[in-house]
Amino acid sequence: MWWPSVPDHVSQDSTVGVYVLGTILAAMFYGLTFLQNLQYFDRYRKDCLAMKFFILVLWLFDSTTMALSMQAVYIFAVARRNLTFATIDVPESVEVERAFSFAVVFMVQMYFVGRIWQLGRRYWYLPAFIGLVSTIAIVTGLAATAQSSAFGLASPHPAWIDGLSAASAALQIATDVMINASLYWLCSMCKHNSSKGVLRDALVNVVNRNVLSTLMQVMTTITYFALRPRLVWMSFHMASSKVHAMSLLSTLNSRDLVRGAAHDAEIADAQIRYRLERELNGAADLPERPPIIPSIHQLRSQSSWFANGAKSAEADDTKSATDATGPGTTSASVSVSALSRGPSVHARSTTAVDGYHGY
Repeated sequence: MWWPSVPDHVSQDSTVGVYVLGTILAAMFYGLTFLQNLQYFDRYRKDCLAMKFFILVLWLFDSTTMALSMQAVYIFAVARRNLTFATIDVPESVEVERAFSFAVVFMVQMYFVGRIWQLGRRYWYLPAFIGLVSTIAIVTGLAATAQSSAFGLASPHPAWIDGLSAASAALQIATDVMINASLYWLCSMCKHNSSKGVLRDALVNVVNRNVLSTLMQVMTTITYFALRPRLVWMSFHMASSKVHAMSLLSTLNSRDLVRGAAHDAEIADAQIRYRLERELNGAADLPERPPIIPSIHQLRSQSSWFANGAKSAEADDTKSATDATGPGTTSASVSVSALSRGPSVHARSTTAVDGYHGY
């Protein structure tokens, strides 16, 4: 959100006091993310280096937002405590904290975009659209932050800066809602047994499905418009990046360990279903009846020189038997004379093998 103008009659309790309480709340969430980072690097040592580097950068960005928030509290509550809050220029630490907060939220959203693609590769257009909206949100947010840093708390902002900030907040909320809905829809297709308990599964799903971070974004927007010029919205803003990071780390730390390696049951189930669908679709394109491939015995009986020689010898025997006995001899006597020859026996054995269909 953008920094609102604060009139002189607003008390210190509604400005500096709320800012201090918001920093304490953000520090509590940061403590949870800190423990989750330690748990991740301790348990999942066999994860790829790219994922470890991604978590390390996210941790550094999150720690930077916490340090900058504490510096802003020191400036408001200690260094410039004798000044009226409305006359204090916006500290640079506040604007830099906002930029790093946008970066943390963007990184978490991109991780969930990749997870959506892994869970439903058939619906590739869904993560592509969500990633595009998230990219537009961070670009507009950083642009509004850079332009609003030149104004003080008591100075009104130009309308186009407020419009950029409002558009960024709306796009971030829309991205989180789409991620939440997509994860719920795709994970509902996965069938895997869970033995962690109903209540624990429900609490984990609230965090892993990006529900809690979506609520933080919504509360930041509502409190800004409903309770301005009080800085209640800053409490939710500072905690939003911590909750997003906690959502990502909770998803990673909920994976099972199989021989020391991470095993994600939802992604494994989705990959199996995707492969089966591809195989079934490929089988549907094949002909209904495959071509009949002749056996080796059939090829021998048709093209072997031995079989051809046996057939020609049998034909010669039949002709000679007919000439010897005369034209009046019956076919039975001819057959008996022909079967008495050796080569015809081999020919009959080859024919018998050809007739065996159990090969």
